[in-house]
Amino acid sequence: MSKELLSTVLRVVKLPLYYMLYQGVFSVVAMIVAYCVAIASGLITQEMLLAGDSAAVMSALPQSYMVWAISGGLFVSAAFMLWHLIFWGYFSFGKEPFRQVPGKVMLLCVLLIFASMFAFNILAEELGLPDTLAETLQQVSNNVLGCVSIAVLAPILEEVLFRGAIQGYLMRKYNPTVGIVVASAIFGLIHMNPIQIFYAFFLGLIFGWIYYRTRSLMPVVIGHVLNNSLAAASMILAGAEEEEEALMSMAEKGAIVLAAVVAAFVLMRLIGRMLPAVPKPWRGVGECEPEGCENI
Repeated sequence: MSKELLSTVLRVVKLPLYYMLYQGVFSVVAMIVAYCVAIASGLITQEMLLAGDSAAVMSALPQSYMVWAISGGLFVSAAFMLWHLIFWGYFSFGKEPFRQVPGKVMLLCVLLIFASMFAFNILAEELGLPDTLAETLQQVSNNVLGCVSIAVLAPILEEVLFRGAIQGYLMRKYNPTVGIVVASAIFGLIHMNPIQIFYAFFLGLIFGWIYYRTRSLMPVVIGHVLNNSLAAASMILAGAEEEEEALMSMAEKGAIVLAAVVAAFVLMRLIGRMLPAVPKPWRGVGECEPEGCENI
């Protein structure tokens, strides 16, 4: 294995590992804090601790404390990982990130993401993939800190990590296809939930193409925030109102998917025509000067 390829593999592997490490460490810290608060509040007694009955201690911790611990762990770990990526120079938004993409193109990109969301969501449901985190995500979405983490902080972090730090690097070193596919695959797998793996991978391909074509992270950050915000809102509403979902026939679902796919292709063509040609080698606007990209 060449030195350059080894460097690439290490970067692609170590950044997701850092991401998981931050989540693990801060989740444990948040859980310890939750138990300390429960002990100070008298919910967990000294007798329980001395008896060494871990089951009794765990059952004595209120569900709300657990949710706050999970939400707090997600929030702090995402904030630290985002700081890590920016502080160590893995990605830079540039001085004026919101001016990197024309307003009309930004709107088309968001519409493209919405069309893709509809298509991939229906396909994921039709495949019958299990949702192993549904209950946890619903509880976290009903927590203020958890909702902010899911709807805002996590999307920003994931785009900086998977599109900015990993895909951007691979597109500069190799080619757009390698960067988009590898980053999307890691993006899907990191969710560790069957239905999310499928959905995140294919939506990641759309995010990846938009990042490649616009050379800016802002359209995918905005689209990702909207995607997660809608998901969080639907989980909150699902908990508040137990209404039966309207059943659609296979023909209706197929028509929606077909319309979404056609709309996506049209939007991609429009975006491509409205933007200048992509420079070779690829580089994101605001990230670095051409002579400095190889060091990132």
